[in-house]
Amino acid sequence: MAPQMKQFWKAQEKILAEAEAFAHHWFARRHAATKSALKACEAAAEANPTDAVAALQAFRDWQAQSAERMSEDVREWIDMLGRCAGHVMTGEVTAGAETLEELQREGAELHSHHATPV
Repeated sequence: MAPQMKQFWKAQEKILAEAEAFAHHWFARRHAATKSALKACEAAAEANPTDAVAALQAFRDWQAQSAERMSEDVREWIDMLGRCAGHVMTGEVTAGAETLEELQREGAELHSHHATPV
């Protein structure tokens, strides 16, 4: 059981690092979204009141950038999940190999301590 537990916690450490990096990037995109929304509002407010197209263009540009950010969110999320699954699978394979090596060692020790019949 020791190899499985050791690998489980190693995988947890890596998964936490992956989640932290994802969250950092996600928040950076949300900050960019807030700044670009503010910029769009300012551009719309400063536009000539008779030129509705300029105000609509500012919001259209903001929406296009928001769609790009959401696409990046999804891409990074999927990539993160793949890496996390890889960490878990690598840990399982490593734990299995360590368990097998341990069993082989114990088996060899038992066999070497066997008494020779007289």
